[in-house]
Amino acid sequence: MLQRALGDEAFAALGAAYVDACPSSRPSIRWYGDRLAEFMRTREDLVPHPALVDLARMDWALRGAFDAGDAAAIGPAALNGLPAEAFAALQKGNTNRADANAFWQIQARNLAKMNSLNAHIVVGTDGNTPYAPHFEMEDMVAAGMTPAQVIRAATSNGAQFLRMTDTGTIEANKSADFIVLDANPLDNITNTRKISSVYLRGASVDRSSYK
Repeated sequence: MLQRALGDEAFAALGAAYVDACPSSRPSIRWYGDRLAEFMRTREDLVPHPALVDLARMDWALRGAFDAGDAAAIGPAALNGLPAEAFAALQKGNTNRADANAFWQIQARNLAKMNSLNAHIVVGTDGNTPYAPHFEMEDMVAAGMTPAQVIRAATSNGAQFLRMTDTGTIEANKSADFIVLDANPLDNITNTRKISSVYLRGASVDRSSYK
């Protein structure tokens, strides 16, 4: 994400300066970037906006997540098969906490900063339910993005980021994957939840078992 935000040339210049200033003390090159964010705080000449420091921290956190130990993924089928008491246990963590609220406020400010820099923002999944992206989209608007920007983040931007050339927008010769809503999400982003019908590869999806 940091490289996309800076551009290849500026990212290369930052990398060269970091290598010169912070010789590696790690046994593996994979862990060499652990001090990059702190280094960036000292080099305003190479970092045009403070939000990029937070972006570097996020990049590093994501690397840690990808390097985490393997575990079996929990898919929709497994979640649907959870006993009610097990699902209730998962949801116990969804409580209002002052520390979590402060953390999300930081994330909201960072999102607003990245959006103002025209960073390539995409919607991600979170929480214990497949419905969570709707809440994520509402939070993104609350952070300062417009409904139109959030809709692009959830559709065309995501497809571009994943290099999926046959989806993300409604165009000729692309897969007809879309939803029909009962209200305009440009008026209120929560209208994405007012789903009338879903189409996948041009065929209507039978949603009766999900209601």
